[in-house]
Amino acid sequence: MRALRWKKLALGTVFTALALALLYCSQVVLLPLALAAVLCYILLPLVRRLESWRLPKGLAASAAILIFFGGLVLLGFWGLPRLWRDLSAIGALAPQATLLLSAVSDGWQEHVAPAFTEGSLGMVFSGCFRRFSAWLGEAAALWLENNLQMLPRLFGSLSLLVFTPVFAFYLLRDRAQFAEILTDALPAGSLPLLKDLNRLLQSFVRGYFYVAVSVGLLFGLLLWLFGLNYSFTLGLLMLVAELIPYLGPFLAFFPCMALGLLQGRLAALKLLIIWAAVQQLESLVISPYIMSGAVRLHPFYVILAVLIGGFWWGVFGMILAVPLAAAIRTVWQALYRWWRNCETIQPEDWIS
Repeated sequence: MRALRWKKLALGTVFTALALALLYCSQVVLLPLALAAVLCYILLPLVRRLESWRLPKGLAASAAILIFFGGLVLLGFWGLPRLWRDLSAIGALAPQATLLLSAVSDGWQEHVAPAFTEGSLGMVFSGCFRRFSAWLGEAAALWLENNLQMLPRLFGSLSLLVFTPVFAFYLLRDRAQFAEILTDALPAGSLPLLKDLNRLLQSFVRGYFYVAVSVGLLFGLLLWLFGLNYSFTLGLLMLVAELIPYLGPFLAFFPCMALGLLQGRLAALKLLIIWAAVQQLESLVISPYIMSGAVRLHPFYVILAVLIGGFWWGVFGMILAVPLAAAIRTVWQALYRWWRNCETIQPEDWIS
């Protein structure tokens, strides 16, 4: 039994290495293919609804893709002028922001710093604070530099993004054929693993997408109702931040509060209350309702995965870290069960 286990481990290692090598060699098409898979998971409920109305599969897939991209085009015509207007106004506030930071620094030096210079403990605390501030500034600059360095590669790959709707169309239309090909090509014992991965990715992709859209719309709408400026831009920022679990809302909090302070103390207080209320609604109502079927990870592993993804791949890594970590956990658990040979799994269809 022990020899069989080690043979299985060696076989699994070889297949993993081959899979990683294949991914590395085909990385040029990974971005449009990954986006097509995400688009398929988002549009699959709509495609199934259209097919239930007896539309042909090709027509249903085409209609769903046209509805999605048509909505994006309409949103762009409506939102891009507002986004440009907000960004122009924010850029005009740069001198005011400099004066505010200077006033805060002067206030620290005048009122707070002297209190920490009396006694050895105060001097130690003041030194630690200065070193932490310097480290935080360097880390933020390095993170921003790494993300800016990714932009040329990203825009260099934009020409391949035209294939995303093409890939999505064929994946949606011929999903049953692809499932049949996988069923015939893979061992019967791996079918439940594929089923679990499919269910897991569906829950994560749809769940995070719906939660992010809901929170971004709610945050922007409340800012607009309370008469705060830049409601569209801040709502869009919160939408993107919600795609980063746990850390995203807090990362978006600081630029939001900075723009609120530039509008006055009352505006900053309103923004703080709205942010806290939206976060409570997200944690108590929105996420439990939408993400109830998702496989959840411990917050420690989620934060660790987000930090690692952000270090290696920037913002895109932070967004993709959690579903990737959950998929790795599922594969690892299946491989461990296979290695231990502690259960017998009957094959079954893993996608409909």
